[in-house]
Amino acid sequence: MIKTKRLRLVPFDIGYAEDLYELWSDFEVVRYTYTPLMKSIDECAAMIRTQIDRTDKTFTDRFVILLNDKAIGMVGCVVMNTEKSLFGLYYQLKRRYWGNGYASECARAVIEYVFEGYPEATIIADAVSANNASLSVLKKVGFTEIHTTKNGFLRNGLALDLVDFTMSNPNKQPRANY
Repeated sequence: MIKTKRLRLVPFDIGYAEDLYELWSDFEVVRYTYTPLMKSIDECAAMIRTQIDRTDKTFTDRFVILLNDKAIGMVGCVVMNTEKSLFGLYYQLKRRYWGNGYASECARAVIEYVFEGYPEATIIADAVSANNASLSVLKKVGFTEIHTTKNGFLRNGLALDLVDFTMSNPNKQPRANY
């Protein structure tokens, strides 16, 4: 578990299927992601099981975001390679919790968590160019924009630019050369 000033981040669990169904059945939440729009709690539970199965068993990388013990979204920094030197950050919040700084708060916490365990890691993230809120979060927490892919995001026949970001550990000590 990870604690912030206002939030608790707990490992992904099937017990949050109903809460995450509310998240993933809202088109406005998933519109700029590849998360499919969920049609039932059972479909959501299957998605959670799939994500849990994909989770590296030696490192918790997917979390449910709790505010006062109520699930308000999810955040993760998934292991992208077996050496654990590359991670991919993502986050989603229920719409009624947008605009309160929760995405930045949980993103910072997960970034710190990754760099504590893997100081040499690089974290990547991306956001659709039309998603100003997500672009703002990534910049606010310290990501550097590195590339924009024209029409890099496709969903339901709509093509939008995809902005790529990266972050290295600002506290990483340089390795001594011997």
